[in-house]
Amino acid sequence: MEMDIRHYFDKVDFTRFSETVQSNWKYLIGSSIEKRTLSVTPQNIQKLDAVIIGAPFDSRKADTNLSDAPHKIRKELYQLTKIDTKLNIADFGNLKPASSVKGNYHAIRDIVEFCNELEIVTIIIGGSQDLSTGICEAFKSNRMFSFSTIDTFLDVKKSKEAFNSTNYLSRIFTSLPNLFQFSLIGFQSHYIAPEYFSKTKGINNNIRLGRLRDDISEAEPVLRNTDVLSFDIGAVKYSEAPGGCSFTPNGLRSEEACQLAKYAGLSDRLKVFGLFEYSSEKDQHNLTAKLSAQIVWYFIEGFKKRRNNKPNENDQNIMYQVEVKNLDKPLVFYKNVENNQWWMQIIASDEKSIYFACTEKEYNQASNNEIPELWLNYIQKLDEISMDN
Repeated sequence: MEMDIRHYFDKVDFTRFSETVQSNWKYLIGSSIEKRTLSVTPQNIQKLDAVIIGAPFDSRKADTNLSDAPHKIRKELYQLTKIDTKLNIADFGNLKPASSVKGNYHAIRDIVEFCNELEIVTIIIGGSQDLSTGICEAFKSNRMFSFSTIDTFLDVKKSKEAFNSTNYLSRIFTSLPNLFQFSLIGFQSHYIAPEYFSKTKGINNNIRLGRLRDDISEAEPVLRNTDVLSFDIGAVKYSEAPGGCSFTPNGLRSEEACQLAKYAGLSDRLKVFGLFEYSSEKDQHNLTAKLSAQIVWYFIEGFKKRRNNKPNENDQNIMYQVEVKNLDKPLVFYKNVENNQWWMQIIASDEKSIYFACTEKEYNQASNNEIPELWLNYIQKLDEISMDN
């Protein structure tokens, strides 16, 4: 008998949304997701492209106190316009609570592992950001695992404070000491002492808010290299997202948040997208629920446009071989002429070609006879992995 993963969830009652919308339900994204959800069986579940799950858990509150964040976000999401008539995304509902916070992490881990095995992208809404701990546990055996977070702060332990959503990264770094890459996107440098970055693991490709504001496209290759993205809605400035769990006068603009989500959706590599830290009690006029819904909508829009753009599998790419002083072999770059995405090719110790997203900056550095730092970091990290094996 096949296991029905949906037993782990409280089902969504779509009539709560369809009967209250002002537009025609059949033109809305909610109707597409409802239709696909109702057609899912244990026998055809592997045909899904993506699944939405609610995680109504907030580690700041008692275990029994479930958050209404997923419902609030769904209510706004499902009245947004339809993206595609053949949208192959289901909503499993809200994950049933375990008997402890740790149990909730294990449940999230198990669900993500299940979806990964079936190559189903997981979209997680609601709850506190420490749920990312459970998500990352699902990738513990993946030596190439890359984790990114969009956040104002670097959520590592500052001293000996108890574990919570403001320092969950410390537990992830302890649990995954061989993390391949970690990236913090949209952080504000006036809140983070540079010394705290030494607590992170793996290759760091961090982008502070000011740099992101100058050119948001810098985040695109970082997200193209990412397996899991954890988005703290508090990274958006307070005036545009008053329902976040942190209050800062500066931060992402709502349009920038949606653009980052679209980049994440477009990434062929990204397997899990989590949107966390929404608090309905603080949300004036449901503004943050509306923005959260739009962030998820733009992730889905990007997801529907994935094209498997890796150089070795796409004839839209031009290869460049660049001779660099002191290197035995030329550096190999690819440029996709259709979307201007850049890739660098690295030959691992087993002679297997690995492709990493990069920017034109790395190509220009090589052309100027400089070894790109990003290329060097990847080479060193791959050497570490081969030595461990």
